[in-house]
Amino acid sequence: MCTACGFTSTTYDPCIDISLDLELSQGSAAKTKTKKSHNTHKKEAEPRKSSQNGRLSTLIECLDHFTRPEKLGSDQKFFCQHCQVRQESLKQMSIRKLPLVSCFHIKRFEHSVIKKMSRKVDHYLHFPFSLDMSPYLSSSILRSRFGNRIFSFDGDEQDSSCESSSEFELFAVITHTGKLDAGHYVTYLRLSNQWYKCDDAWITQVSENIVRAAQGYMMFYVQKMLYYKASEKQEQREHNQGRERGKGEASTTMMKVPERKLQQQRR
Repeated sequence: MCTACGFTSTTYDPCIDISLDLELSQGSAAKTKTKKSHNTHKKEAEPRKSSQNGRLSTLIECLDHFTRPEKLGSDQKFFCQHCQVRQESLKQMSIRKLPLVSCFHIKRFEHSVIKKMSRKVDHYLHFPFSLDMSPYLSSSILRSRFGNRIFSFDGDEQDSSCESSSEFELFAVITHTGKLDAGHYVTYLRLSNQWYKCDDAWITQVSENIVRAAQGYMMFYVQKMLYYKASEKQEQREHNQGRERGKGEASTTMMKVPERKLQQQRR
């Protein structure tokens, strides 16, 4: 957006996942410290130790940082079609349309050409089990900037399901233990409200607290409506399988009764 006239230019970039910074640059650390999170819909308590020592401590803070307005420097002026000259501008990322499954990749591996070093960022990141993505939608950001108005997106038809399906549930977490050049990946998977730890060929049940304490490297969220539908189908499938096993045992018993009577008659 042009800081002189307010002209806005929009670019769309399809993506498979969203990579989120875990540490702040010196310029943005102070801004994020004072920024209040606009994700007010939370089902659970979440620590708000914001940006201590230039670090982000929650997934919500990472998303806030990802969608914050960023003022580009004088060496990054863009050509404003309205002013017809190069002007200083603001850049802001937002999500045009939510997928059925949202994948967040945490930047735990840092490679700096300037510092000539590579390292792994090991500090803990809190991630919620229920997540409302509506504050990060393009429509929500435009409304907060210009008021409750309807905006067209370069001739695209607006998707009315974007906001109605913005509630997500966590269903998988990938962790990485070890150093930068060597380590081990473990996946925690949620199935019918039960968490499982997938460690190579070993799959074991774990408690929710174990998952919460995990050092998340990638988090996968599915739309809440689809998650509960899948859980209901899984429970129904297990219920039907139990009934089929019961029928099989009953039929076996019924077959044995005539056989015993026949042996008694022969005697």
